[in-house]
Amino acid sequence: MKWKTIGFAALAISMALPASVLAREGARNYLIHNRLRLEYDDNIRETERDTTSSFKIIEEVEFLVNFNLENTFVSVRYKPSFVWWENRREGSTDLHHDLDFIFNHKFTPRVALGIKNTFRYAELPEAIERGTVIRQRSDFIYNSALGTVSYQVTPVGRVEGSGRYDLLRYDKSDIARVEDFDMFVAGLTYRHNIIAETAVSVDTRFETIDYDAVDRGSDSYYFGLGAEHMFSPNVLGNARAGYQYKDYSASGLSSDSAPYVDMSATLVPSPATRVTLGLGYSMLEADIFPYANQERTRFYVGVAHDITARVSVNVAGSYIYAKYEAEDAVFAEAAEADIEFGDGSEDIIQLSARVTYRVNRSNWLEAGWQFTTLDSDLRQDFDRNRINIGWKTQL
Repeated sequence: MKWKTIGFAALAISMALPASVLAREGARNYLIHNRLRLEYDDNIRETERDTTSSFKIIEEVEFLVNFNLENTFVSVRYKPSFVWWENRREGSTDLHHDLDFIFNHKFTPRVALGIKNTFRYAELPEAIERGTVIRQRSDFIYNSALGTVSYQVTPVGRVEGSGRYDLLRYDKSDIARVEDFDMFVAGLTYRHNIIAETAVSVDTRFETIDYDAVDRGSDSYYFGLGAEHMFSPNVLGNARAGYQYKDYSASGLSSDSAPYVDMSATLVPSPATRVTLGLGYSMLEADIFPYANQERTRFYVGVAHDITARVSVNVAGSYIYAKYEAEDAVFAEAAEADIEFGDGSEDIIQLSARVTYRVNRSNWLEAGWQFTTLDSDLRQDFDRNRINIGWKTQL
């Protein structure tokens, strides 16, 4: 693919480019990180039986450029990743691209604009956004563009209007036919600070998703309330809850409605320790054909701790329960593809741990472990472990 050729050239240039070329007089407004990892993967195809393992070499270069002006902030992050597989018949190399762009501008003390764009290009992907497990099926392009305008109505009240456009495009035509989509989201939020430690909000949102070749689309309407409170300098909590109504594009599907909730808390018991907790429940777009909806519940926890000034450890875990109902499946499309379907659910557990040792100001050594298990009524179960060691340097 043309993207692959361009990507290899960009990666080669980035490795050869001296940091001094990017330097400017005055304060340094850029960062360049290089990360090299050796990884062992015990189930590269995420299968229940006849698993295949492989060693991998992963080379990543990250460029981050920030411009912080009086009323404007601009940030650009580009990270190409090259992966070499020791044992994979689909091909021994992959090249992925991450590109993020942030633009914030304050027109007046009351009016501000924020723009954020996220671009991903991946070969034989393993996962994309929102915690969804994606099998190694096809190269894809994913992009999410978000724009927000905020207006400070009073010293304690702010109105925000936002719009988002997401797209997903697979390379293989048979996968693209059922998975390619466009999503449009528009929302309006009012946020009010009751006291310095407490803020409440009310929001409404409209979301529409359209698939290129199958009738799995839907329109969703949300109305909710939110609250954020700082219980102490070391404990911050926030919560959002409301109701969602979902109307499907397919004429044979009945509409759905359900509450949604999203809660999280951040605890800092000591200067060296940070704990994050969260849970959520909502209806989402389905990542299993021919379903047009899923009900998802998610719990997660993360702990970061600095053992010493040089040694830190990060541990994280999440549990996802996804429920699919036959009445939310597009029957005509399933019949055409000769697919049997019914009610089903999935349990997904993801665990990770990473230890980092800071050698000096510019170099770190890392060791990590990732574990994923899927117990599903609708697709093949699997367990997968990935163990890696690596070196990160700041150029």
